[in-house]
Amino acid sequence: MQKIDEKTWEAVRLTEIFDTISRGKRIKKSDHIPGDVPYVSSTALANGTDGSCGNEKNVRKFGDCLTLANSGSVGSCFYHPYDFVASDHVTALSREGTSEDCYLGLSALVGRLGEKYNFNREINDVRISRERVMLPVHEGVPDYEYIEKITQQKRQTMLNKYRIYAQKCIADLGDESELSALSEKTWDSFSISDIFDILPGKRLVAADTTPGDRPFIGALDNSNGIARFVNDTNVSLDKNVLGVNYDGNGMVIGFYHPYECIFSDSVKRFHLKHHEDNAFVLLFMKVAILQQKSKFGYLYKFNAERMANTRIMLPVTDDGTPDYEYMEQYAKNLMLRKYKQYLAYLDSKEKTDTIATSD
Repeated sequence: MQKIDEKTWEAVRLTEIFDTISRGKRIKKSDHIPGDVPYVSSTALANGTDGSCGNEKNVRKFGDCLTLANSGSVGSCFYHPYDFVASDHVTALSREGTSEDCYLGLSALVGRLGEKYNFNREINDVRISRERVMLPVHEGVPDYEYIEKITQQKRQTMLNKYRIYAQKCIADLGDESELSALSEKTWDSFSISDIFDILPGKRLVAADTTPGDRPFIGALDNSNGIARFVNDTNVSLDKNVLGVNYDGNGMVIGFYHPYECIFSDSVKRFHLKHHEDNAFVLLFMKVAILQQKSKFGYLYKFNAERMANTRIMLPVTDDGTPDYEYMEQYAKNLMLRKYKQYLAYLDSKEKTDTIATSD
């Protein structure tokens, strides 16, 4: 099979690629009915899914197709093998007889349109009708078979890399240890300031940053808190640390950062006072702290004083001190089970794919 840079590529109109190009329909927030049908809108997260709904009337449903975000995260393109309800912020793109792998390849190519658009220049219906995307061609015709095969090849390469990574993680973690269940442990409450040294971040305005490779941690609830990558540094430079948001959408949410990074002033840096900072203990602590999220909001922020005085429940030893060894091994056990589940899934999928191919 030819390499990507060896193929001939041509600009092809979206109207020539897809049989159906259809905009979704607006559902006001007050009209949303609870349900389990994915509601797809213009978010770049969660495969474009912005919750779910149970609306049946005055909606537009699609399935087994792509969606292209017209606004919001303009240009975000995702494949949906399931039925879903589309908002008016996305356009459904479907092509008869297209396989999942071909759709996934097309989503990456169509998504490149996002480089041309932004909040001030959305992809409206007229622009979509005129848009072209670069596709590999064979004798002047889009080579959909090539798109399918190169997607399969890329996926297999990534799965092989992940398999090696998961196997290494399992080897590094060692054997799973038998532990008491959470419900069988004795627990006690501790103020956060008794457990952690709490250090500040530092304000860094986006306009003053320079692009680079260092993660800049903001008060987010996704992407492990990474707002962007910068070439800057300041007094908040840290690593092997738990970053906890006290402001923004991710208030009280924390993320563990094993890598060197800098922090915004909306994120506090947590280092253990009485135990060596450890990825697994900090991940356990992250969940313990998150249990207090319901107490805080925009009108009652998780400020420095409240953060220090907030009490969290932790498993304890016989002498009433936090059981750090238990927390570490409990987190390790969870990770081991997850890695083994992922590998079992890959094995089962390979067997299924082999049977399907032989049939």
